[in-house]
Amino acid sequence: MSGKAYRSGLAVVAGFALVAAVAAPARAATSWSVLTTPNRGTIANELYGSAALSATSAWAVGSWYDTNLAAPRTLIERWNGTSWSTVTSPNATQYYNELRDVDASSATDAWAVGYANGSSGVNGMPRTTLAEHWNGTSWSTVATPQPGTNFRQLYGVKAFSTGNAWAVGWYYDSSLHGEALMLHWNGSAWSQVTAPDPGTSGTSLEGIAGTGPNDVWAVGYYTNSGEKGVLGHPLAVHYNGTAWTETPMPESGSGTFLHSVAALSANDVWAVGSKNGYSTPVAYHWNGLTWSEIPTAPTGGSGNNILYGVAGVAPNQVWAVGYASAGGQSQPIVQRWNGTAFTSETVPQQQIGGLLYSVAATTGPTVFAAGTRWDLNGSGSISDRTLSMRGTGS
Repeated sequence: MSGKAYRSGLAVVAGFALVAAVAAPARAATSWSVLTTPNRGTIANELYGSAALSATSAWAVGSWYDTNLAAPRTLIERWNGTSWSTVTSPNATQYYNELRDVDASSATDAWAVGYANGSSGVNGMPRTTLAEHWNGTSWSTVATPQPGTNFRQLYGVKAFSTGNAWAVGWYYDSSLHGEALMLHWNGSAWSQVTAPDPGTSGTSLEGIAGTGPNDVWAVGYYTNSGEKGVLGHPLAVHYNGTAWTETPMPESGSGTFLHSVAALSANDVWAVGSKNGYSTPVAYHWNGLTWSEIPTAPTGGSGNNILYGVAGVAPNQVWAVGYASAGGQSQPIVQRWNGTAFTSETVPQQQIGGLLYSVAATTGPTVFAAGTRWDLNGSGSISDRTLSMRGTGS
């Protein structure tokens, strides 16, 4: 999930794209509630990615901290329409293992991706890409390419069928330049595919989505050498069934980072993240011809304000999730595109704080959002615990 920048004619095309984005009639708000989710161990449980096949079948993935190993381990949870439960998931090493995203094409075909460290410590080397597959009965690790030197990780995955899936992330090449990483599953093996890599300092892909095998989008950001500060540029790349190409995106403030993308049709695609560093949420819309920035709803936060995930089921039913912070506390936020504008939805506030990393939507609609909240444990200290919210409505 990340981004890119372009200039000439943007004022004209942006106005045209906005008209296309607001064509659908407005819809009412969604009603949100917190669902009980399991946790493992006593500290650091986080859900990063989510996917939903229906209102009664959903996945969430992340990590939990094993104090005996002093390392995070993979965490996978499943929703059966009534409750969330933990599903056994493998780890590639005895050190850090985290899953960052999940997607399912059917009840017997799902992928989860992330990374695993080959030695102890948060930056234990080598860091390798990690992919796990669900066959309807159990999860198992599947070999993935390990390009570059020492450091690679996967952030996003999209599963179209048992013989077609994509995963994205980044890796360091031999000169420690961050390269965009694109992997493809053909039903037998994962292979690396050439991806646009515009950043002279680094490029990262963080989210992937598509309407079909010949219409796939990945988003993220890139940075250039010599620029002052952390000046991320928004990046969107498209696959037409033959090759990946970069599509121009307008610059938006200073430092723009895209984290997620949702494709509803060939001319209705959304990407979200933050701009001005991490202080302001940002959303972009693709109308089939161009990308344009669409205003987001005010968050009221004076600190970081980020949209991490986006999903939708119709032109007037699109949800973006993340968090807003003020006074040292972060709270989950949900914004909905109702066909006319983004509006802030009312979500349960967490006593100490929390955030949402991802969102998955099904018709109805039923919407699942996953993340982390901070709770007091038995000793009186604060621990990260899993957080799941469900939205229902029209």
